[in-house]
This record gives sequence, structure tokens and C-alpha cells, in this order.
Amino acid sequence: MHFSARSVALTAFGTLVAGHGAIIAATGDMGGSGMAIGIDPSTPRDGTRDEPFQQDTTVFDGDAEFSCGETDQTAEDDDINDIESGVAKVMSMANNSLPQVSQGGELAMTLHQVNGDGAGPYVCMIDATGTGTNWVAMDITQQVPGERGRNRDGDATDFPLTVNIAQDQVCMGNVAGMDNVCMVRCQNPQGPFGGCVPIQMGGNVTAATNPVMSQTGGTAEDDVDAIVEAAEDAEDGRGGGGSRGGLFSLFNRSKASQMSEAKRERLQNQEAVRAKRLARKQAARAAQAAQD
Repeated sequence: MHFSARSVALTAFGTLVAGHGAIIAATGDMGGSGMAIGIDPSTPRDGTRDEPFQQDTTVFDGDAEFSCGETDQTAEDDDINDIESGVAKVMSMANNSLPQVSQGGELAMTLHQVNGDGAGPYVCMIDATGTGTNWVAMDITQQVPGERGRNRDGDATDFPLTVNIAQDQVCMGNVAGMDNVCMVRCQNPQGPFGGCVPIQMGGNVTAATNPVMSQTGGTAEDDVDAIVEAAEDAEDGRGGGGSRGGLFSLFNRSKASQMSEAKRERLQNQEAVRAKRLARKQAARAAQAAQD
């Protein structure tokens, strides 16, 4: 019996990655449809194990950790969720359109929880340039159930995840031939798992005098850290909140003395996932080398 290098690696390491959640559909308040970059509609949604049910879930790790991450499929080739080609692929599967949103409108997504650690709560943010380089927090109006990313009753289940589009939101990106594109990134605490959903601003747009382009004015890493930590603060009752512009960040504090329990757990989980993905990747390469 012949086994591929990939199947050998998955046999050895298939249970290492703890959980996944994928954004398999999205619709704007003005119509249109889409999904997260990297989604493969042929992936079955009625199981929980790694192969084949987790293969198109985004993990925010690797070279694009603070942009749009990677899937197991792209990571096999040391690749990432490329935004330009990823948006083009989303459009090709959605009648050459993207979810259409309005200022003050909403984006309704379907989060498929693959297994127990792909649960909520999720944190969402938006990049007005569509490039995944600057993030601003979004208000979530319909959340995925779970506690710190865990919900053992949610395996192989679809959940709604809905975010508000700010009244003064602008979308300035030009991606894959589309104008007025924004990127929405949603993630849970465990991988973090989730995805980047490209959207397009439609209707009559009121230009903002000073649009908010970045949560911190720093790097994408600064923005993501500030947004996620503020959400953890709110969950732990430490202050902050989920409202745009009213966030309280820990990212410039002394980590040792003031790190919240939620953040400590999140960083430990992410480091474990990173180590396990690396081990699986190395096993696949070793198996391939043994066959060559």
C-alpha cells in the first residue's frame, strides 16, 4: 500500500492542531456575497479532524500573522493567504463581486466551527486600505458562542457572526481590479483562527474629514495587539470596551506584572499551535525526503 508524504505526516501529527473556525460565507447590507480568503468550497463541513475538514481554515501565524495569515493548504508550500490573488479567487467564486456594505451598515458572516477550539468570542477589525496593514476595531452585534475560544458543543456547526460598519467608514483599497475595498479580519483566541473577508463600500459615501486608519498609529502588529487586548480587558472586567476609538491597550505595559489571565492563556495557546504546525511541517518534509 502506498502512502504519500503528506498522509504519513498527518498520521503522525494530525491531532496536533487544537481547533479551527472558518468564515465560509459573508453578505453585506447592500447585497453581494463572499467568504474569507483561502476558503475552499469543496471542503466538507461535517467533521472535525485535520484532513480534510480543517484544511482551508485561516490561522494567523507565519509571515502574515498580522495580515491575513495562512491555511494548512498554503502553509504546506511555505506560502501565505496572498491578498491580491486571494481576493481574485473569492470574486471568482462569488459572481465577480464582493459583499457590498454601506456606511453605518453591517456585514453578516457565517463562521463554521470545525471543532471545540474554533469557538468564540471573536474579535473583528477593519483595514480601510484593503491591504491588511492597518487595523481598526469593529463593533460585533452577533457573536459566536464560546468561552476563550472553546465550545465543545459547537463541533461542525455554523454560527452567525455580524459586525457593524462604522458611520464614517471609508474603503480606499484597489485590490484585484476592484475599487473601494476594505478588509475585515476576525479571529478567536485559540489559533488564532478565523479569516480575512474582503468587502466593497457601495452607495453614497460621505467622505470623512479625518478617517481613522489605524487603531494605534503604529504597525499592524501594534493594532492587532491593542484591539485583542482591549477585548480581553472588557471580557475580564478590566476596563476598555468594544467600541471603536474607545479601546484600552496593554501593549505598552509591563507584561510580567499586568498581563491579564486571558492574554496569558491566549499567548500560551498560540505558541503551542505554532510549535505543532512547525512539527507537522517538518514531518512532512522528512517523509518526502525519505521517499525521494
